Amino acid sequence: MSKILSLLFLFVLLLAPVVDSAEESAGSLRMTKGDVFIERGGKSIKPENGSAVYQNDTVQTGANGSVGIVFKDNSRISLGPNSRLDLKKFVFKPAENQFSMINKLTKGTASFVSGKMTKLSPESVVLETPTATIGVRGTTYNVKVSED
Repeated sequence: MSKILSLLFLFVLLLAPVVDSAEESAGSLRMTKGDVFIERGGKSIKPENGSAVYQNDTVQTGANGSVGIVFKDNSRISLGPNSRLDLKKFVFKPAENQFSMINKLTKGTASFVSGKMTKLSPESVVLETPTATIGVRGTTYNVKVSED
């Protein structure tokens, strides 16, 4: 019996870091207005202010929707109406020198204000767009993706 408990204890210790890192949020939503949805694991979720967002989530706004996303490094993205942003990757582990933020704006408008990650590792922050108009103002980027 004690062998089984020891193995179980070891299994929990080894598994715990994997579960924690897999479920660590990339940030949270602020100022949700109108129709805002998160697509996560094939399901659509109606979030509230303060709802967590995770790597691989997609945040969408409807015709009357807007939302702000505050990431763990204090980067901020604001989405306007009829927008879709894929949160493809988010890693912010300064103690381990690991940084990566990859987002893809597939439609709509977004305003990005950089945070700590951009200062520590500017090449790690990527905003992908199909075809876009980008306005750069210091560390603030305004993006509009038009549907053709």
